[in-house]
Amino acid sequence: MAVSTYFQQTDFKPEQELLNDLVEETIQIHGLDVSYMPRTLIATDNLYSEDVASKFTKAYSIEMYVESVDGFGGEGDIIGQFGIEVRDQLSLVVSQRRWDDMDIPDRVRPFEGDLIYFPLNDKLFEIRFVEHEKIFYQLGNLPLYGLTCELFEYSHEDIDTGIAEIDDIEKDYGYGMDLVFASGSGNFEIDETVTNGTATAKVTSWDYTNKTLRVGNIVGTITSASAVVGGTSGASWNMTATPNTQVFTTDTYANNYGIQTESDSIFDFTDKDPFSEGQY
Repeated sequence: MAVSTYFQQTDFKPEQELLNDLVEETIQIHGLDVSYMPRTLIATDNLYSEDVASKFTKAYSIEMYVESVDGFGGEGDIIGQFGIEVRDQLSLVVSQRRWDDMDIPDRVRPFEGDLIYFPLNDKLFEIRFVEHEKIFYQLGNLPLYGLTCELFEYSHEDIDTGIAEIDDIEKDYGYGMDLVFASGSGNFEIDETVTNGTATAKVTSWDYTNKTLRVGNIVGTITSASAVVGGTSGASWNMTATPNTQVFTTDTYANNYGIQTESDSIFDFTDKDPFSEGQY
């Protein structure tokens, strides 16, 4: 026997719109404004299905409801071989109708791999999974997207959204190199691109008094053989010496230089086979 034609709950448009209204109102009352940052792929590695040179140039403000009200989920803080790993997860809910109203280019829905800026703890979370059937056809429609997000591990992506609170994350956690100059002229501008031979980098800070330029997003090899030239300012300076690439200026706890120094005293990596003692 077929269902009753007098009590239809799956195709009545007014009730579906009422549910959407209630969902949006609830999120606007109990949620908070976050920033959605779509990922722009630059150099996709088809073998590993990843992009090591992604960039984020847009941030769209939209209200979302924090579903994990008891705190962050996931595995929490783990002490591993390389120190403390923070694996916090965050569950968010967003209205599908509000998402459509945003009209984000190339995003018919939230995509895995995109970022969410969570303002309460000033952190970025990467979307790991999107559940598009959050409320399973209660009135014949789907009013919500459920986002499972994990704390983003920054790995030198270019972040230029125009929002200072978000862009500062790149400056605070990205790999930086201090270039000390001996002579030159002009003043570099923050966020401009500088060239050094075939290498390029982005300016994060400029100390004219001490003639020290800090750069990030380095592509290529920085060398003292060529001048550092600002793409916008036109400033041109010559370095005193090539900086040590093992020194992390943005991470005081990094021990790359010490590990490299110790390893150089144990193994001679200039040999083709330093482990067999010449037997192979």
